Amino acid sequence: MNQMNFLTKEYRNKLDIEECFRKYLCIFLMVFLIFYLASLGIGRIENSIQKKINIINSQIEEKNRRIKQLTLDSKKETNVGVKIEIIEDIFSQKNLRVSEIFRSLDGNVPKNVWIQSLVYKGKEVRIKGFSFKNNELKNSENNAYYFEERMLDSGLYKTVTLNFLKKSSKYGEKINEFEYILILE
Repeated sequence: MNQMNFLTKEYRNKLDIEECFRKYLCIFLMVFLIFYLASLGIGRIENSIQKKINIINSQIEEKNRRIKQLTLDSKKETNVGVKIEIIEDIFSQKNLRVSEIFRSLDGNVPKNVWIQSLVYKGKEVRIKGFSFKNNELKNSENNAYYFEERMLDSGLYKTVTLNFLKKSSKYGEKINEFEYILILE
């Protein structure tokens, strides 16, 4: 049996071209679909990894804040602890003049008098501070003088001399800043 082809050459070429076009179109669609699915998968993996990175970064930031806070707290505790030890040492050694000065201040500083600095050299003690108004009973100047009287009455000082007393404003209130020079007996 012989096969006969009744198709013309032009029509056969046209069919071959269509068949090639279909093959290449299928191949193109398959490659496109593979790349699309791969990019979708990579995108999801990337999003998942980015979420994990963000979570880890936030945890790192939180830990760094915690470390910074603990470092500051430990410095404060050390400073306060050292200061407490120094003060305890001073008060435990009753024969020292400094401890006597602190003891006299402990009992003789009125409620509305604040001491800012204390300088002790030899027999001279310089105390700087300020005094507030005491309700309506005493003004800030009278509170400073009351502090002076109490220091004289303590019996620890030979003389109590007011170096200066000046009006000022602090924390939104009118105050009197002062400096006393105390000579130990």
